[in-house]
Amino acid sequence: MAESTTDKINNDISIPAVMKAAQQSSFGDIRDVLTLGENIRVPRQLSSKQILVRVCAAAINPVDWKILNGKLSLVTRYSFPHIPGTDVAGVVVAIGSGVKRLKIGDKVYGDLEIHGGSYAEYVRGPESLFTVKPNNLTMEEAAAIPLACDTSYQALFKKVSPPIGKGSKVFICGGSTATGLYAVQLAKAVGAYVTTTCSPRNFSLMEKLGYTITQTNVETSNDQNQLHVIDYTEKDFGEELKDQNYDVVYDCVGGAEQWISAQKILKRGGKFITIVGDDTSSVISLKTLIEMGFSIVNRKFWSVFGLAHHDYIRHVLSENFQDLDDIRTKFIETNKVKPLIDTVFDWRKDGVEALYSLYEKSKSGKAQGKLILKIADEE
Repeated sequence: MAESTTDKINNDISIPAVMKAAQQSSFGDIRDVLTLGENIRVPRQLSSKQILVRVCAAAINPVDWKILNGKLSLVTRYSFPHIPGTDVAGVVVAIGSGVKRLKIGDKVYGDLEIHGGSYAEYVRGPESLFTVKPNNLTMEEAAAIPLACDTSYQALFKKVSPPIGKGSKVFICGGSTATGLYAVQLAKAVGAYVTTTCSPRNFSLMEKLGYTITQTNVETSNDQNQLHVIDYTEKDFGEELKDQNYDVVYDCVGGAEQWISAQKILKRGGKFITIVGDDTSSVISLKTLIEMGFSIVNRKFWSVFGLAHHDYIRHVLSENFQDLDDIRTKFIETNKVKPLIDTVFDWRKDGVEALYSLYEKSKSGKAQGKLILKIADEE
């Protein structure tokens, strides 16, 4: 018997048999391997712990275009065609028999990890990767949160013991990056003294968050609206803040120079946490894996036996709904942290060009805030 065009489920929600979705045919250049399919089968068969989400918005992260062009092909394996996209916000329209926490009709957000699938009208994924979205954000704003904000949340509150808090001294390399913008807000929200690097072009981003920019090193945890910013195009933060005894240096930029400079400002036993590492190209090959492993082992050795005991940590996000719940209740819904959006692209208006523009602007590194793909209106 032929499959019907829709399945009727609870709450009068109709699930179509086919959908519109991005299709990646292989690794390569965006315009060569990425298309927009109109008749892609909706993944309606769910395991007991899976949910089906009608997608309203998705976001792009650097990992998405690195996966697309094959830079991470050594650690990613896909059956093509593949639907890309990790960050997602939408509405639950079907649930597996073992799903207990979420229900049909819930507005949710989450990060689908490197498995992808969010650049589609419907996406299937484990309940454990989703949670209820912040009630004070639109779908587009919610899609801007998961990967970047959770990465910084884990770095500052899970990789540091005790977690950063009032009076902690935190330095953030790359305050205008997506992860950096969240890190600044998260650290400020708990009363930490924060210094960050940023080019003058992006000072306005910090001001949009409500901070008064100062380029003078005046330590004050009382004025949480003041943010100390170092123009990295003019100054080396290691020399500028030498012997200032920071508790944490959180690196969102990468390059060996960040680790070198960080050792000049960290206190004894301070932590250097990087989400990039030395190789900013992010091409994962056997050679880079060996070099990365050697570098981490070497720095771990000196963190134990060196005089300063600076701890070197290579942080990789571990996705879970509990962190997204914490971010939602403690920071987003209390208006202590907010997303900044550069551009919203809508494939309903621009078709596949919306996808190309999304990837190309992300790859350029010129976005001032998150880049969002709008897929459907919130109903």
